[in-house]
Amino acid sequence: MSDDTGVSWSGRRTIAESLPRVDRFNHWLATDPVTGQVNVSYYDTRNDTTGSGFMTDVYLSQSADGQSFGPSFRVTDVSSNEHDCNGTFPCDSINYGNQQGDYEGVAARGGVVHPIWTDSRRNQVPGPTCQLRGLMEEVFTATVK
Repeated sequence: MSDDTGVSWSGRRTIAESLPRVDRFNHWLATDPVTGQVNVSYYDTRNDTTGSGFMTDVYLSQSADGQSFGPSFRVTDVSSNEHDCNGTFPCDSINYGNQQGDYEGVAARGGVVHPIWTDSRRNQVPGPTCQLRGLMEEVFTATVK
C-alpha cells in the first residue's frame, strides 16, 4: 500500500492461508471503487486429486482495508484439468497452446465481485462448432456479493 502516490510502499502482505504443496498462479486484483475492498482471484491446486497439481480451482481473497485478508474461498464449483482428459494425455479436447489465464481477470464494483476464468470442465462435450474436439476451454464467471 502507498499513501504517497507510489514513492514508498508498505511491506508485503500475504493474501491467502499457507498450505503445503499447493500452487497458486495467475493472480488478478481489482479494488472496488465504491467500497475500497481489495479483491484477488487466482488459480489454486489445493483440491487436486491427480497428485500432479493438474486440477485447479479459482479462489478469491478479500480485504476491507488492503492490510489484512480474510480466509480465501473457492469460487468454482467444479475443478478444471488443463492437462489431460480423465488420465488420457495428450487429449484432443485440450488446446495445449491456449492454456489457463488467457482470459482471466476480476472486476469489482459496489460490493459485487466477478472473478473470470477459463475452465475445461466440459472439454469433451460436443458443441455446435466443436463437434470433433469438444468445447475444450470456456470462459466462466461467478457473482460474489
